[in-house]
Amino acid sequence: MFDTSEQKAAWGAGHIAIAPGVKLGAGGTTRIDFGDGSNFSASVLDPRRALSEAIGTPYDNCGHLAVPASKCRLTITGGSLKTAEVETSKGRATVPTWSFTVRGLSRPIVAVAISQDVLKPLAEPTPPPGLAEPDRDSPVVGRLTRIGGDTITFTLHHGACDTNLQAHAIEYDDMVLIGGSHTNEQVACRAVGVSTPATLTLAQPLGNRPIINAITGARLTFYPNLR
Repeated sequence: MFDTSEQKAAWGAGHIAIAPGVKLGAGGTTRIDFGDGSNFSASVLDPRRALSEAIGTPYDNCGHLAVPASKCRLTITGGSLKTAEVETSKGRATVPTWSFTVRGLSRPIVAVAISQDVLKPLAEPTPPPGLAEPDRDSPVVGRLTRIGGDTITFTLHHGACDTNLQAHAIEYDDMVLIGGSHTNEQVACRAVGVSTPATLTLAQPLGNRPIINAITGARLTFYPNLR
């Protein structure tokens, strides 16, 4: 997560600068080993290209009262190559990442250093039939932040007035559905804008089962936290 709304807006807008004198290094090549036993060589993205792919399509939300343009910029002060595990169509793979230190940000920004064209995501499974229509007022499932054995940690986005926040999972042999619930207090306050971490303990280890957003039916993929 970002420390301020200005930092989050600057990231989404792609307003990122590299501090004078900072040398981030270059790309190169690496071998990627996949969970299905296959492997191949791939190009390591240079730092600027990795940042660009991590941001995706920029959305400039700077310049209004909440996020003044003068504060809508991130300045990178250093960077180094590290590794992280991601899920792909060929199973889990260890891939290189760029870890960037940013002025005024308490934690590094991590960007995958392999092109998205190389790391094909898992095919999205079809949710099982017969499920009840979900409550569209339910908390929104955010990014997966940790997966380990039989536990899943993720964020729930909800309103400031929502109480009794709970995370839920429905387990199947071939997938796990996750979502949340809350009690809505009928008082005047912000309807959105709060993110709360939630951890679920599954009845069985997750294994290779995909994690599905119970509201949208979309598959959720754990990537290094882009904070």
